[in-house]
Amino acid sequence: MNIVLIAALLAMCDPDPQAAVTVDKDKKTVRVACKIAPRKLANLPEIYPIEVLATWPAPKGNKAHETVVTFDVMPSEVHKALESLGLKAGKPGRGEDPLQGPELELALELPAVGNAPARTIRFESILLDKKTGKPLPPIKWHFTGSVPKDNKYGADVTGTLISLYPVTDEVVMQSGLTMREEGLIKLETAKNLLPPEGTAVTMVIKPASGPPPAMPAGGADPEKQVLKLSRTVGPADAPAPAVGGSTLPPSGGPSNDPFEHRKEVRPGKSLSDSSRPVDAPKQ
Repeated sequence: MNIVLIAALLAMCDPDPQAAVTVDKDKKTVRVACKIAPRKLANLPEIYPIEVLATWPAPKGNKAHETVVTFDVMPSEVHKALESLGLKAGKPGRGEDPLQGPELELALELPAVGNAPARTIRFESILLDKKTGKPLPPIKWHFTGSVPKDNKYGADVTGTLISLYPVTDEVVMQSGLTMREEGLIKLETAKNLLPPEGTAVTMVIKPASGPPPAMPAGGADPEKQVLKLSRTVGPADAPAPAVGGSTLPPSGGPSNDPFEHRKEVRPGKSLSDSSRPVDAPKQ
């Protein structure tokens, strides 16, 4: 009788299902309940380019000012869910340090809103270059795992789940983009494809079934497509980034970013190109 009563109480105390992480081992998917993030935070003077895909909401999420979606679970829960699919975390990259980890595919399940039907779209489709309006070409995503921070799983301290660029290694997943692209491509969300801010959506993560799908032109390597896009939006006097090089693009003129002085740099880590705030200011 006591066991039944305890089970009932635990069921009543279960977290909101909208904040759940679910695993489907048959379909090899991990699903994370999220919400479309606000692009302008009330305590910040401007809208900052997208640099992460998913993080905790403000004020506890360090990068809530530059994300596509927010969520409320511990990032380490997503890490464990990916491990339950048989995946082994690699190593996150930071600055010029390369990342390692099995390849993933990331998508968003969107509900029917207005005249738009319910649908599933890749994250790249909703990330637009601010200067050209072109979507980000399909790229590779990796299960890297997080470095420790304060004797904890680092992502559980900062709340960052997925980063676009290696501006932080306190994450669970990262894309294959480098700091070269971070210096040249500034991304915004495609508002015509996304439901309103605050809408509940679902992130779907699964092991990559093959190379990212080809661009409409066909046959082009996704990483080279990103570099090609970066050449069209960089400063006129900036050299095109070398695919095999490790040099970061030269910094531009004085920055108007009020958080420029808050660069996130650690000993032995190079992160000289940092034209965006690293974390949100204290409330």
